[in-house]
Amino acid sequence: MYDLTPETFIETAFRTGRAVVVGHGITGHQVVYDLVAAGRSLSDPIRILWIADRHDPGAASFGSCGWHMPCLNGDPRVAAWAHRSFRRWRMLSALGFDDFLASAESVFLTRDRHRRPPSGYPGAAHSADPVDFAVPFYSRAMFVDDGSVISTCALMPRLYDAVGKLPGVTPLLRHLCDIDDLLGVTKEFGAEVACVAAGDRAQFLLDDKRIEGDLGVLLRVDSTKVPEPFDRIVLRDEDREHELTYSVPHRVCGHICLGGASGRLVTEPDVCAELAQGLADPARIPRYVLDAAEEIRDRVLERLPMFGPALADGDYRIWYGLRPMAERTIAEWVPRSRTGPIGVLHLGGLGGSGFTVVPAFVEDGLAIRRPTLDMEAQLGRPTPVHSS
Repeated sequence: MYDLTPETFIETAFRTGRAVVVGHGITGHQVVYDLVAAGRSLSDPIRILWIADRHDPGAASFGSCGWHMPCLNGDPRVAAWAHRSFRRWRMLSALGFDDFLASAESVFLTRDRHRRPPSGYPGAAHSADPVDFAVPFYSRAMFVDDGSVISTCALMPRLYDAVGKLPGVTPLLRHLCDIDDLLGVTKEFGAEVACVAAGDRAQFLLDDKRIEGDLGVLLRVDSTKVPEPFDRIVLRDEDREHELTYSVPHRVCGHICLGGASGRLVTEPDVCAELAQGLADPARIPRYVLDAAEEIRDRVLERLPMFGPALADGDYRIWYGLRPMAERTIAEWVPRSRTGPIGVLHLGGLGGSGFTVVPAFVEDGLAIRRPTLDMEAQLGRPTPVHSS
């Protein structure tokens, strides 16, 4: 006989008054904020243990471009989440960080003459001539008149301080080795649920092979060395074979991010450790990261020559990190056969779409009811979340 009323993450958390959240990226911030906000609305305070390996600019959310655009992904769930998240981000508004989000027009560039304007966009998208944007390398250009960018590297340290100081929240820097370690910490804290929003590290913590670390490399250039209007317009390269080039202006920080995915997937812990050493000490940056940065620089100069003055030797800085990619966005309960009575909700696989979808994605993820043992026996692995 099925239990017809299995609990959501929020219901279990408030029944026990405690929850564990793993991950200090933008998804983890949103989960913690939503739990505190739910407690405020219910007049029922909650205690949250907020865990991460580290909290520094090496985390993907710190270095990401923060492009908030509802037409990045063909998955209809992502488009729906983005549309719901687009006009207002309650967490940023409530904590006083609206200034870190700036409106930005965008230009999609492609060598595919048959490429259509992106769908799912709440504003207007118009075909344009690449010559109008000084990019003759491309065959087509599509101009979209609305969107926004978030100065993530300036926002994230301040956001962490604000969320970490919310009532009942205890930030903790601690490395969790595996799921048994996570279950032990959760039990010790007195909670019955844990939410894992650990990005690429979920592949090791949860032994989830669907998550891969997609190595991203960004070149940060001084926006004052970029001519108008490219100092304020997002440029997106839609060449699927060599999707290495895009430009996103961070107005609060005063720089522009150039770059993107390097094409290298990281699935081994020792490689992650090697990358972390390079982030801590620039003299130890792996050679393949520097090679990827040079390849991206060459492609930018080939395709977007207006950035030439900003890419002179020594005039730009390199950031790199792992973006948590999965074939489909993941929002599901880890099976009870692995977690027992403690519920573990996994939210991840967003890759470069985190700042575009997180408000709605987390809202839907926290509303998923944990399947009972009978349900799991009948349905197999829990079904990834679908937006309403």
